[in-house]
Amino acid sequence: MTDKNFDIACQLADDLYFKFMDNLSDDIVSEFVIDDKDNIGSTKNTEKGSNLYWELESTIKNALDKQTEREE
Repeated sequence: MTDKNFDIACQLADDLYFKFMDNLSDDIVSEFVIDDKDNIGSTKNTEKGSNLYWELESTIKNALDKQTEREE
């Protein structure tokens, strides 16, 4: 079940991360996301952006795992 929780956590973290970014001003977003010079037209996370994403993912997965444990 934890693989399913991980997949769900990744999907939710991705959705929340971009909803959050979409609501910030460009000067703040640039602290989290930058243009990816290796992939024209694409972006990549800064270290701060990656850390935020991983924290979201981890928090969601931990909550799902706790819920799964209670249900078993």
